[in-house]
Amino acid sequence: MAAIEKIRKRSGLLIAIIGLALLAFVLQDLFQSTGRHREYNVAVVDGEKIPYKDFEDLKNRNLENMKRSYGTNLTSSQTYSIYNSTLEQMIKDHIMTKEFDAVGMTVTPDELYDQFVGDEPHEWVAQNFSDPNGNFDREYLQSYMQNLESAPIEYRSQWVDFENAVKQNRLETKFDNLVKASFFLPTRLAQKYYESKNDRASAEVVALRYSSIPDSTVVVTDQDNKKYYEENKYRFETDETRGIEYVVFEINPSAADEQDAIQYVESMKEDFTNTENPINYVNANSDLRYDSTWLGRPDVPAVVEDMLFASENEPGFVYGPYFDENSYNIIRLIDRQVIEDSLMVRVAILRHELSASTKTYQDVFAQANKFVTENRTYDQFNAAIEEQGMTKRSQPRLTASTYQIAGIDNPRQIVRWAFEDKTKVGDVSSIFELDNMFVVAALTEIVPEGYAPIEKIAEQSKYAIMNMKKGEVAVDRMKACGTDYDRMVNELGAESTIVSDITMESRSVGNFGIESDVIGIILGMKEGQVVGPIAGNSSAFVIKNVMHEAPATTTDFSNIVREKKAQFDNKVFGGGIYNALRNKADIEDNRVLFY
Repeated sequence: MAAIEKIRKRSGLLIAIIGLALLAFVLQDLFQSTGRHREYNVAVVDGEKIPYKDFEDLKNRNLENMKRSYGTNLTSSQTYSIYNSTLEQMIKDHIMTKEFDAVGMTVTPDELYDQFVGDEPHEWVAQNFSDPNGNFDREYLQSYMQNLESAPIEYRSQWVDFENAVKQNRLETKFDNLVKASFFLPTRLAQKYYESKNDRASAEVVALRYSSIPDSTVVVTDQDNKKYYEENKYRFETDETRGIEYVVFEINPSAADEQDAIQYVESMKEDFTNTENPINYVNANSDLRYDSTWLGRPDVPAVVEDMLFASENEPGFVYGPYFDENSYNIIRLIDRQVIEDSLMVRVAILRHELSASTKTYQDVFAQANKFVTENRTYDQFNAAIEEQGMTKRSQPRLTASTYQIAGIDNPRQIVRWAFEDKTKVGDVSSIFELDNMFVVAALTEIVPEGYAPIEKIAEQSKYAIMNMKKGEVAVDRMKACGTDYDRMVNELGAESTIVSDITMESRSVGNFGIESDVIGIILGMKEGQVVGPIAGNSSAFVIKNVMHEAPATTTDFSNIVREKKAQFDNKVFGGGIYNALRNKADIEDNRVLFY
């Protein structure tokens, strides 16, 4: 079963390829204590349900695959990633299967078989069944397949997942190729692209930079804010979000815990010094097993470096306790030797990690419990924080998929609480027990899906609104000068210059920054025409005496066709098809109820 073991070792690759990689943990009592959650679907895609049980089965298989690759101790981020990617894969399967069915696209048994043992096997198959030189080993694959029936059930299950992944990927590739083959660019449109790409213009401009107008001379009213918001709110679409404030009660070792740790290590120093088998002693008593690696000076803690490499300290030399890597340690020199012209040492380290005791845990919990019991309203929450000199933290924007909060690892239970229907603005939570801390939170805001409210974008829009007002001032000042451009320069501080090589692909106008609207106006003007003053992004402009350089006449647009075809192909193979279909789909996403 060497081939099976290889797939096991490669399962991390398979997970990433299949789209299986996913998150966090599940509160067991979330489902055990209230049966109503079992009635929910994790998601509904265009009316098709994704039941929790189906999600749970696939998620568990993906977790097992990840554990085989990275060990059993997955981080909360890895676990959360697996949960999320499992659901995203199920959503994708629902959406794409409908498209495959609509065009009658399938992968036949013979075609799938050919993906494994044919002349050109699927790349994933070739990667996982290769010889030591990295070449596809067909005999290796066939031997594996012949022994599959006698393999343990977990191996057979993993093979089924692998086979399904190859089949699904083959379907997606065929569908992408179908869409790719549909590309067509009419000659007249290719000509238009050619002309737009090669039409160049230069222009004389007089520009008054907004930076020349002091902020203090511009008054921004509420009406200005509303006007900008109404014209630009499409830029500020947002998911449903929540805002919270919270306090953290950290479970850190107390002074008594530190003293106990020191005494514990010191109590073993004599035995550690006198034992004839320090390696076994470390393996039996230390929080870290013996490591026989030869170490150089850069590899040992600085506090013991000179002593370990001092010639007067022979093997058997013992030092400690000393503090390093959140542990109290005693170190014993096992051996010293010159290796490749460098002096190296082997050491045995008796390590005791400093951690909070049960009493410390109980004391911190009592403190958090007292706080949450006595402060059940938002006003009480804030008053107590101020009175007790605590640090209040905030997270103004949580989404249903948030899995990181500043200063908190694995905060999903806080996010779920914030998004529960029964949680209202001003509510104070119960105690959240997290890694090495307790947290109490208050819900400060609920923002529904749609456009962000005006007050939410005020700060980030402040500069744009100020420039909008300065644009009005600059245009008025330039209009007052009529066509006296010298006056604009001498009295207003405007700049008169020529901007050249303007095309539809340009982003900036000279050194005046990004000015897309101004570029469009320049390219649309006739020679000798004057336009302005007009307000741009960072300057107001008068545009005069435009000079056009017409593109050379041609009937060969093959370069344009190749360019547009390449852009189209990149979008197809870059996931553009699925992204478009997903945006169009009606998706009810209930993941926050489950993980």
